[in-house]
Amino acid sequence: METLTGETARLRIEPLREAHADELFDAFQAAALYRFIPERPHPSLASMRVEYREFAGGAPAHSGEIWLNWALRLKDGGEAIGTLQATRFADGSQWLGYKLAPAHWGQGLASEALGWLAPALRPWLAHGPLLAAVDSRHPASQRVLLKNGFWLLREETAELHGEPSLDRIYVFESGQYNL
Repeated sequence: METLTGETARLRIEPLREAHADELFDAFQAAALYRFIPERPHPSLASMRVEYREFAGGAPAHSGEIWLNWALRLKDGGEAIGTLQATRFADGSQWLGYKLAPAHWGQGLASEALGWLAPALRPWLAHGPLLAAVDSRHPASQRVLLKNGFWLLREETAELHGEPSLDRIYVFESGQYNL
């Protein structure tokens, strides 16, 4: 599947490029962003650029995976504010995720972005459901998924930054599947 571009009322959604690291690095250093996700802030702009270059290149050949990654940009002013990801792993599982700079939380932008992404990935539904994992202590992210047609599938014990946690696994339009 070719990486799509798109737009919503307030966002431009463009394939992730290495240069997006330059725009997102400072905003993605905020400690609050990593409270409920397993990542940590990049130690340097150079390391973030390397990661974004890898993401932009897609999954390694012969890995059996598909990686799609986008940057989110405000139409008004053109600021890059976040990322979206969709991954089909070699085992056939399909996951999506999103990350938004904290300065833009609480404005409905994550819901708007996911409102574009989930329908754009409808062709993937022929291969199985789309899944997303959220830390159980992150109600805002759970609301984003619920607003966009996901429903709670299960809970799994997890570990986050060395502490026990609980992940909630959400599924998109999977009523048609026997999970």
